[in-house]
Amino acid sequence: MRPTQHNRILLFTRYPEAGRCKTRLIPVLGAGGAAALHRKMTQRMIGQVTRLAAIQPHLLEIHHDGGTQTQMRSWLGVDHHYHKQGEGDIGCRMQTAILRHLGRRQRLLLIGSDCPGLSAEIMQEAFTALTSHDLVLGPAYDGGYYLIGLGAEISAPTCHSLFQDIPWSTDGVYTTTKKRAEEQRLRCHTLTRLHDIDTPADLRYLDHHPYPQ
Repeated sequence: MRPTQHNRILLFTRYPEAGRCKTRLIPVLGAGGAAALHRKMTQRMIGQVTRLAAIQPHLLEIHHDGGTQTQMRSWLGVDHHYHKQGEGDIGCRMQTAILRHLGRRQRLLLIGSDCPGLSAEIMQEAFTALTSHDLVLGPAYDGGYYLIGLGAEISAPTCHSLFQDIPWSTDGVYTTTKKRAEEQRLRCHTLTRLHDIDTPADLRYLDHHPYPQ
C-alpha cells in the first residue's frame, strides 16, 4: 500500500470573491483587500502543505465554499482534489468531509486557511502524534481550533460527538471539543496555541509570516 494512502489533509477554504470572505476585515481592508488577504493566506497554507509532502507523504483535498470547480482549478491548480463543502453549519460541513474517509485506516488532518503560524512542521507533529493518539487539536487564541486530526480507529459515532452541538464561532469551541474527547476517552494530543486572522485586531499577527505575491 502506498504511504499516501495512510495520510490525508482536508483544507477548508473559500473562493476569494470580494465581499464574501473575511467579512469582518472589510471595515479596515475593504472588500477587495479582505479577499486578497484570504487569497494569499490560502496560497501560503497550500505552500506549507506542499512542503510537508517532502517529509510526510499525504493526499490533499480542498473543500471550498463558493466558486466553481473551474474557478478553483484556475486559482490553485489542477493537481488537487476539489470538493464543494456540504450543507449546514461549519460542524456539519467538517463532519461530512471527514465521514467519507472513516473506515479506511487513514490519519486525517482538517485545517483552515487563516492561521499563518500553522507550518509544515506542526502538521508533521500532528501526523506523528496520531500514531499513538486518537485525536489532535491545535487550539487558537480566540477559543477555537486551527487543526483537528483524527486517528485511524475513530468511529462514526465518536466523530459525530466531536462536531454536533458545539458552540461554533464562540470562545468555547476548543474547550467543548476537548471535553467531548475526554467523555469519549480519546487519547488527545494538543499542539501549540496559535492565532487565527479573523478580526482587525488579529492583523498584527501577520507581520512575521511571508506570503506569496
